[in-house]
Amino acid sequence: MDKISLETSQHVLINYEPADIFQRLLAFLVDGIILLAYTFVVNFIWDGVTPQDFAWKSEYGWVMFLLVTIPVFLYYLVIETLWKGYTVGKKLVGIRVVKVDGSRPGLGDYLVRWFFRLFEVTLMAGSVAIITILLNGKGQRLGDIVAKTAVVKDKSKTKLSDTIFAEIEDDTEANFSSEIDLSDKDVGIIKEVLNARKTYDYNTWFVMVTKTRKAIEEKTGVVKPEMKSHEYLSAIIEDYNRLYDDKV
Repeated sequence: MDKISLETSQHVLINYEPADIFQRLLAFLVDGIILLAYTFVVNFIWDGVTPQDFAWKSEYGWVMFLLVTIPVFLYYLVIETLWKGYTVGKKLVGIRVVKVDGSRPGLGDYLVRWFFRLFEVTLMAGSVAIITILLNGKGQRLGDIVAKTAVVKDKSKTKLSDTIFAEIEDDTEANFSSEIDLSDKDVGIIKEVLNARKTYDYNTWFVMVTKTRKAIEEKTGVVKPEMKSHEYLSAIIEDYNRLYDDKV
């Protein structure tokens, strides 16, 4: 599948690898097992704590029906919205929902995906979704295309050297005198840009590094004109890691 390029708020392109069809099916299977288990547990508890006249076929059967159908019906919408693109299955498999423009998906985006799921997955037994994902080339089903989202492999499943944290020497001093006031997301973007040298030609990478440096300088107020851009960004990461270690 083609990689998906997401543009961050700092106008930096970050490549994500779309989740393949087998990962999505595995996540769907895990979520399906969870929903079946929920249905079984609710039914078991209902039978154990309610009198016979509260059975499924009685006039109170609608209560049991709602207890089962509402959570199952809204599972994907609620979980993905509250868990920032994850369901239990997606989290375990290592995939998540993202916006193709780099922004965070909102409730409206998840609503669109959920609405199309009713047709693609529920009514059509997943056939439409599978065909669309295979033909699209970016791992998107119809709901993703309309909502401008995609399901990608979670980059958090990496080794330490691929994350925002890196090993530093205990006896080294900070590169900058002022405290680096950045978020994990900011530092993650810096690391992505530095690692992009392996993917892009030098000129493209140089522009990315320069733009990122300018954005970080404006945000932190830390300016070191004598340092090359990639050295500056590497030093920012080192100081951030040192600050993190000091606060743990």
